[in-house]
Amino acid sequence: MPVVTVSKEFASESEDFARSLSDRLGYSILDKQIVAAAAQELNLSETEALSFQKERESRLLRLIDRYTSTVVQRIVDRSYGRLDDQAYHQVTVNLVKKVAEEGNVIIFGWGAQCILEDHPDALHLRLVKRIEDRVRWLRTHFDMDERSARELIDREERESATYIEHYFNRSWDDAHLYHLVLNLSKIPLQAAVDLVAGWVEAHPHPSGT
Repeated sequence: MPVVTVSKEFASESEDFARSLSDRLGYSILDKQIVAAAAQELNLSETEALSFQKERESRLLRLIDRYTSTVVQRIVDRSYGRLDDQAYHQVTVNLVKKVAEEGNVIIFGWGAQCILEDHPDALHLRLVKRIEDRVRWLRTHFDMDERSARELIDREERESATYIEHYFNRSWDDAHLYHLVLNLSKIPLQAAVDLVAGWVEAHPHPSGT
């Protein structure tokens, strides 16, 4: 089955999209939080680990070693900037490739659209939304004023765009990297999920169609 990569504009409800698509397809999700959580899983007791492994993403945890989870945790905690940490780039490239071999997975971020650009079974998605809608979402969910919301969006997107340009020499918003660009300001989230899920279910080999 295809590997789905999701690149997104910040605060575009992409997390909700990925979770809904995951539920629809029965796919696991690989994101930074899952990998950072692996550091905790590696230190769990056997009883706790068995409970944790009931989660859908547990099959991915065996691919994540302590070094990888520690490096990613540094980024999640903002201990290091991504451009300052070559180790982060290398472990994420290796992890994305390993996870892609497993299949039935949504890879959320990581520059996976570039890492797996030529992967025969990868479906690359880009999620966008009007800036006004993203600002409104941040203000509603995080009690931010408009200026703070816009500054946060700008900072997060500038960092992501620079990372892709630095390590992959590609433009983050280059539509040619993606099979499909979805504007969630124009398409209801669930309709977008239905569209992608229907396509995945009908095309088990995206690049072969």
